[in-house]
Amino acid sequence: MAGYNYVAMNRQGKKVNGAIEAKDESDLRRQLKSQGLAVVSIKKGKGIGAKKQAGFLKNRITSYDITLVTRQMATMLESGIALLKVITILEKQADTPKLKEIFTNLKNDISQGQTLSSSLAKHPKYFDKLYINMVKAGEASGALDLVLKRLAHSKEEAEELKGKVKGAMVYPIIVISISLIIVWGLLTFVVPTFAKMFEDAGMKMPPLTEFVMNVANFMHTYWYAVVGIVGLGIFLLVRTVKTPKGKEFFDKKILKVPLMGPLMRIVAVARFTRTMSTLLSSGVPILVAFDIAAETCGNTLISKAVFVARDSIKEGNTIAQPLEASGEFPLMVTQMIEVGEESGTITEMLDKVSDFLESDIRRLLTMVVAAMEPFAIVLMAVMVGTIVIAMFLPMFDIADAVSK
Repeated sequence: MAGYNYVAMNRQGKKVNGAIEAKDESDLRRQLKSQGLAVVSIKKGKGIGAKKQAGFLKNRITSYDITLVTRQMATMLESGIALLKVITILEKQADTPKLKEIFTNLKNDISQGQTLSSSLAKHPKYFDKLYINMVKAGEASGALDLVLKRLAHSKEEAEELKGKVKGAMVYPIIVISISLIIVWGLLTFVVPTFAKMFEDAGMKMPPLTEFVMNVANFMHTYWYAVVGIVGLGIFLLVRTVKTPKGKEFFDKKILKVPLMGPLMRIVAVARFTRTMSTLLSSGVPILVAFDIAAETCGNTLISKAVFVARDSIKEGNTIAQPLEASGEFPLMVTQMIEVGEESGTITEMLDKVSDFLESDIRRLLTMVVAAMEPFAIVLMAVMVGTIVIAMFLPMFDIADAVSK
């Protein structure tokens, strides 16, 4: 099976595109014809099998997989194919056993008269509240294809944003990791050699050299303790961050970190505004939208501010006022939301705010990377340089003694 990207025309004459797996181009054309699509162009590409993984990871369903099947559902429904047939097609195309199992369950549930949203709700690990409520709204309004299209677009943008943030961290992490490996190698193999030479010569060590040699000796002798302490520290940190109090503490502190804090704040606010825009435009009730958006923004402090705004709306107040009073949202965001409320275009305004914030995220990411790259290089130079200087200081003393 190979992966193909295609452009086709549906029965309404609209151009649609997507990705699919097929044995060859003839098989692909047959599959698209059965879906009521006329092929315009075919390009061999990643297709739906692009994310296949080896070994035990083959059965793992990623957020990319969910985004892709959402886009495919939207495309086929827009082409006029019945929902049950769409689910059956996706069941046949599923590239992991678990995904196939999910679509088999969906097919059985829908065949028995259940709604798509109620069936998806049985798989909360893969379909969150945002997804289920949007599908429910789409079913109620009779515009499921349009809602799924919006949902796919929203998830694609979320994936792109996540990728940008992760990508920005790659270079600094690699440099720092290489630095730690070099330092470990120097302390474990190089320093002990110098230490033995200095001891044999009966030399008095400078304080810096003595400190580095003691550290090297400890790491060489008790390396298992060092590994254990580091591992335990990481384990406890992860466990603590997963607790409500630990996450709140971490979220509060990270917002105060120079450069990184403003970036994390804008990312959380952008998630909130994009989620709200997507939900409201799909017909989800505003209070339900607030509950879902608060859970998806990713920062405890921002979530609390959103919940306060929701309670304020229950009492008949505006959205913008409590968000501004929280101090967690940029003034520009609350002012644009206020304008949207006054003009009755809150959904469109939230969409514009999201676009602006996402462009601001790209700017902040560039700044963070520009600042972290030299920091990582300087950190490596300081660590390695300290060890090298510590080893050469006794050499200078030897040279002085010889010259005298």
